[in-house]
Amino acid sequence: MGLKNYTTKVPANRSVQEIQEMLQKGGASGVVLEYEKGTGRIGGLAFKMEIGGKTAVFSLPIKWREAGKVMQREGNPKAWDEDYCYRVGWRIVRNWLEQQMALIEIEMVDMQEIFLPYAVQRDGKTLYENLLENPQKYLGDGN
Repeated sequence: MGLKNYTTKVPANRSVQEIQEMLQKGGASGVVLEYEKGTGRIGGLAFKMEIGGKTAVFSLPIKWREAGKVMQREGNPKAWDEDYCYRVGWRIVRNWLEQQMALIEIEMVDMQEIFLPYAVQRDGKTLYENLLENPQKYLGDGN
């Protein structure tokens, strides 16, 4: 299956802006961007939202370099260009978020439910990261 959005010309900053707008409309109370040292690129995006009366932080995965590796494996001649991979990676995240927001709009799920794996826990890791490290703590025995 080919990587989506590999032909996008939409600048990454526009995708980030659209992501921020979707999160705000969905009920996020704040968005924080983390910049990569030396590149000025956005390497992380987190947002705040309430769960049960408490403010929770959710950290979205922004792995545009990994998208570039996939494009290289698929033989994409532009995959060596970091600006290109950055733009494509952010557009994919933007479109993924748009689909999540569509599920929320039709009330299949709520926003906290969709983003629960990305909830930052007391140790600074996401729930998903902690689950990977210690599945027996979070998962049943399968019966």
